[in-house]
Amino acid sequence: MAKNVWKIIAIISIIVAVIELIMLIYLFSAGGKMIENENECAYNTCEGYDAYLYDSVEGLCYCYTDGEIVKTQYLG
Repeated sequence: MAKNVWKIIAIISIIVAVIELIMLIYLFSAGGKMIENENECAYNTCEGYDAYLYDSVEGLCYCYTDGEIVKTQYLG
């Protein structure tokens, strides 16, 4: 009976470890994409403007001059 319990615990632990690894890979990928979009907004889209804001939820890049939005672009 004790051997069966340890086998079940081992299988469950392996499954949990694989799920954690998949989530970790996904989070690194999503974080890299967000940083890439932030850089796209800062260096390519809003170059020459006073300030910028990248909204990662909506995927929008806002460029500001004198405190007003002068350009908006969807980066996806």
